Amino acid sequence: MPVQMIDELIDRCADKVGLTEAQSRLGLSAALALIQKHADPEQVTLLMAAVPGSADLALEGTAITDNKPRGLVGGLMGRSGGAGGAAMADAMALNQRLSKEGIMLSDMQAILPIAMSFVQEKTGSDRLREVLGSIPGLGPLMTSG
Repeated sequence: MPVQMIDELIDRCADKVGLTEAQSRLGLSAALALIQKHADPEQVTLLMAAVPGSADLALEGTAITDNKPRGLVGGLMGRSGGAGGAAMADAMALNQRLSKEGIMLSDMQAILPIAMSFVQEKTGSDRLREVLGSIPGLGPLMTSG
């Protein structure tokens, strides 16, 4: 079976951030699942088409992102903050779950620019930044700088 583009990204993130391959895979899969849930669907479709294997990886991530309690603050944000609040609450809950797997917020913050650079390098477009920018409430936080 040929290595898919997404597998190359998993390996690159693991190597540069100091995670195991399994941790890198879990972090990226959960992030892609959140992107799929909260970003503009048309933008997500374009990203998934541009990065072979990303749709399958996002599907893997739904196991850690779906139907989990968000805690008091996350629950309040999810109910009262509209689409932006829901995305922020899901991101906070995801951070808690990933930290139990040894993946810290700093790891996820390190993965994001690696992934954006990788997508731009491989596709010739800033597709991931565009998709992230479409997430209500979170987009500007994740794409600044």
